[in-house]
Amino acid sequence: MANEYVYFTADQSAPYSDMVVVDGSLLFLSGLVSEDLITREEVYGDIAFETKTVLDNLKVLLERYGSDMDHIIRIEVLLKDFSEKGEMNAEYMKHFSAGHVPARLCYGGVDLAGQCRIEIAVIARKK
Repeated sequence: MANEYVYFTADQSAPYSDMVVVDGSLLFLSGLVSEDLITREEVYGDIAFETKTVLDNLKVLLERYGSDMDHIIRIEVLLKDFSEKGEMNAEYMKHFSAGHVPARLCYGGVDLAGQCRIEIAVIARKK
């Protein structure tokens, strides 16, 4: 089965796909930052706000493509300031049900787009 390359907007000029669907069942989402899903404009706040925004958006996107938070296999979390990891983790854990916490890589000291404090990339499977 061929890979499906998905763009979340009509503008396909970016040097990457927003998501690649492999074998019709695995979803590889490119990094998500804190943004308004309607306007596609970045929204900024403290690390808890941005973490919540990214994970709320992730939930919407996963459901749109036949998955959910319980079907995430792996997450990569990039933090601008690694000292905010504790605050990020406190918000992050609110978005997962017990026993369904995905494998994760988290690192910091990363220059992110605009004033973003966090970026999250995900591998999930469809339900």
